Amino acid sequence: MTVRLLVVEPDQEIRDQLRAHFQQNQIEMSVLYGVTQLVSRVELECPSAILLRAEAPMLDERSAIRRLRFAGYDMPIIVRSTSNDVVDKIVAFELGVDDYIVDPVDLRELTARIRRTVQRCSHALLDAPEIRRSVTFGEFQVDFAARRLVKNGRDIALRSSEFALLKIFTSNPMRVLTRSMVNSQLGKSATQHGSLDVAVCRLRSVIEDDPSAPRLIQTLRGRGYMFVPSSDRPDATTSDHDGADVSRLHASPMNPAQLSPAMGRVDHERV
Repeated sequence: MTVRLLVVEPDQEIRDQLRAHFQQNQIEMSVLYGVTQLVSRVELECPSAILLRAEAPMLDERSAIRRLRFAGYDMPIIVRSTSNDVVDKIVAFELGVDDYIVDPVDLRELTARIRRTVQRCSHALLDAPEIRRSVTFGEFQVDFAARRLVKNGRDIALRSSEFALLKIFTSNPMRVLTRSMVNSQLGKSATQHGSLDVAVCRLRSVIEDDPSAPRLIQTLRGRGYMFVPSSDRPDATTSDHDGADVSRLHASPMNPAQLSPAMGRVDHERV
């Protein structure tokens, strides 16, 4: 699995050391010098994980992590710090950090922990059974524990990628999901929009009455997708074959506490 790592590190010497080491270990690394633009950079790159330099009192870093999680991004965040204070560690974990590494650290250990964290989070999102046992929309019932889609008592075959996509949509009804959000949860990069189009098209062919005029998985031009269960379908005008014009809908801000563990992302994505 390719790891796309966004490194937030102000020290050039450390950045150079990391870049040389990660190149030898097949980790794609991009760099940000500080946390001010973290959310917008994550939105553009859709990294697998973030390695974040954070030194006490970590005020800017805490604020950036809060903004990131509030925006719905849930890729792993690994903090690297010289502080071994247990309070700093507790605060970081309470903010949603996935690992906390105290300097100095051997780069081989750092690499192993990055890979393990990314692997663990990916498996937790896509492979672990849901706490919810099932959800129903229209004629369909999704059995999360058994990973089954049933229509009127009949099993419907789905690829694992299509079931993962359905899980994301059904977990977040009536919410705007940008392509980066969906790709992040599927473990894809921001440049893999073509493969997402294929997966959405296939899923629509299974659950839509008319895949050429989708009503359940609607496309919001310039924003992303919205899953509209039959019972919640808005009185929106259909603008073209690729979905409804739901510009009159104003989805509430996405609070990570309201999202299932199948989500993460933001806006200026082109559809």
